[in-house]
Amino acid sequence: MPIITFLQDVFSIARGSYHHKIGRHTQRFCSKAAKYSGNEMQKKIFLVTAICADEFVAALLRVDNKKQIKIFENRTLKNKIAKQQIVIALRIYMSAILTLISFEKEVLLQKTGLEEQELLRLWCFIFEYLPSDMQLFNELLLPAYQHDGIVGLSMSVGKSMMDQLFAVNVALNPSELENLQRTMVGDITAVLRLLGAGRVEAS
Repeated sequence: MPIITFLQDVFSIARGSYHHKIGRHTQRFCSKAAKYSGNEMQKKIFLVTAICADEFVAALLRVDNKKQIKIFENRTLKNKIAKQQIVIALRIYMSAILTLISFEKEVLLQKTGLEEQELLRLWCFIFEYLPSDMQLFNELLLPAYQHDGIVGLSMSVGKSMMDQLFAVNVALNPSELENLQRTMVGDITAVLRLLGAGRVEAS
């Protein structure tokens, strides 16, 4: 979905299940991205990342269907999902995107005009990372991608998100894993398109 159209939707929906569970957090992230980004490229990357995470988690929670992930509807959501669990799930997916763009780090830093640590600090500030979020990125997601590529990353992302949102956390089956990989590839391709870079291939 185009950024402008998405933002119009997010900022115009003032109530309802989507806004209560997801939209209010995405609205806050997007507002911070618009206010604190140092240039247009930074802002676009943060906005696209927020959109991708929003659409995926909203689809998992069955409050929006922009992402075609009906295969996860076979899983049972927790009866009560705390606000913080939803925000953690959003940041897990954001961290997956950050992991995937790390292989284009030189282009990313050049286009954003930031040093690596500056970019990480701004990313964590805009998306309100806690130390536990950075720990998951550094100790689980990044090593999984470095060792086993997108297959390892998607398995780690899937398990981490299932922990937060679903009643029973069993390993992703092959169809779920393929769907998650395809979704992640589509989303990282949208970010790389901004950078004029290549794309990640699904296994």
